[in-house]
Amino acid sequence: MKIWLKIDEKSDTVKELKWQTFGSLLPGASIMMKDFSTKPVEKINIGDELMGGDGNINYAEEVLVRDYSGKIINLKLSTSSFYNIAVTPNHPIPAIKRKEVALIHRTSGGRWSEVSSELAKQTESYVVSAMDLEAGDFLLFNIPLQTEDKTELSEDICTLLGYYVSDGSLPSKNRVIFYFGLGERDYVKEIEAIAKRNNWKYVSYKRNTENVYCVQINEPEVVRIMRVHGGMPSQKNFSTTIMKLSPHKQMKIIDAYVNGDGWITKQKDNWNEQYFISTSKEHLANQLQIMLSRNGIFAPLHKRPAREFIIRGKSYKNSGEINLIFKKNQRQSRIKFSEKEASFLIPLSKVDIINYSGKIYDIGLVYAPNTYRVNGITLHNCASAIASTSMLSVMVTENGGLKVDQALELKPKDIVNRLVDLPSRKFHCSVLGDKALRAAINDYFKRTGQTDRIKIEGARIIDADTKTTDKDIEEAVLEGAHDFDSVQKKLKVGIANKAIIPEVEDLIRFYKEKYFG
Repeated sequence: MKIWLKIDEKSDTVKELKWQTFGSLLPGASIMMKDFSTKPVEKINIGDELMGGDGNINYAEEVLVRDYSGKIINLKLSTSSFYNIAVTPNHPIPAIKRKEVALIHRTSGGRWSEVSSELAKQTESYVVSAMDLEAGDFLLFNIPLQTEDKTELSEDICTLLGYYVSDGSLPSKNRVIFYFGLGERDYVKEIEAIAKRNNWKYVSYKRNTENVYCVQINEPEVVRIMRVHGGMPSQKNFSTTIMKLSPHKQMKIIDAYVNGDGWITKQKDNWNEQYFISTSKEHLANQLQIMLSRNGIFAPLHKRPAREFIIRGKSYKNSGEINLIFKKNQRQSRIKFSEKEASFLIPLSKVDIINYSGKIYDIGLVYAPNTYRVNGITLHNCASAIASTSMLSVMVTENGGLKVDQALELKPKDIVNRLVDLPSRKFHCSVLGDKALRAAINDYFKRTGQTDRIKIEGARIIDADTKTTDKDIEEAVLEGAHDFDSVQKKLKVGIANKAIIPEVEDLIRFYKEKYFG
């Protein structure tokens, strides 16, 4: 965070405060929602349920918009043109720097072969500002790990779900129909074999008016499962239960989906097969991508414009589609995997700095670790920093402006008290504004030759009895003291003056999050 001040030298009062905090998104940034659809950031409302970077559901508790004129960092990832993300320079982004996973002494090989899979597996990410990212660094595609199996969702049912969601219908509560081309008899036989194994009634037939072969299963329970876990024909969507199934069962769904609405190619005889999945439904593309990721496969999304095409002798026109392209054998992939982060490391191919003037948006989330997904990639933000600094601006400039010495005496608790309803877990946001204000005032003192008035940044006294400063607490956290008892043992803070314990605990939480995530 950075603050700029306009100070009237004659009256020694603060007349104007401008600030730049964490980071913001530009209009159009696609935020992944709870149902795996996306919503432009400018359409997000308080209370909306978002998909967190860790796969858990989070809630928007703040949505802040402001005017901005300045530099924007445009991040282009190497997988497809879909993965472009534009943010303000200070936007915090979980990342892994290339130097952390590169084979430093390698003398041959291409750019991506320099990256060590073994180093990537064990390397932890840390939050960096967008302006500190470089081509070759890695952003994170987090893999949701929660797994819950369900007996009724057998491997056979999962295979049928894949076929149903890709190209099936429910004409009644007693029938589910799967559709295939005349050259896809192997898939027909697969469904027939599943029906026989489970003693389900079925019938196979060719439609006389179309080049289509159908398999119809006449079992109400099968129809119910297709509807509950695959959605109605006009609104197909994998259920939450499906998204938490074991990866092995999810792969059964994927394989059937590829057969029903995808294809497989091989560019050369000795190359691995390449799989393609096509869908016009964004939420389905995101769900399939997540399921593949849980099987150790990263499948980048490729968006295609509207087009006309022919399937089984019939002409169709769509409004655009999304393709997932992947290989099951990922050994030669430039996309590395971090076991520590349970994430795929997506390489940055280009980082551009552009000029921008317009609206920017910040989302504040209820739960830590305050992450959300933009185009599937995990980003981090805390809009409470915006709210806190906005209030700080009001406090130092209202009623003609505070005297500089009065501004220096402002404490985080003063900002929190004015905000009234700032959650305690957001206390660190007010600390950021407090520190940035002191830095700006010190800069003013330097520029005006008032060096005797400079106060050392980070040396604010927290415990007057022990002369413990916030800088001391910061250093203690960096040296491994990550809870109050450890800090108290190290610094003897809060022994005589127990009233300062809550502030010490808040500072410990802030510095832990700042340096260790």
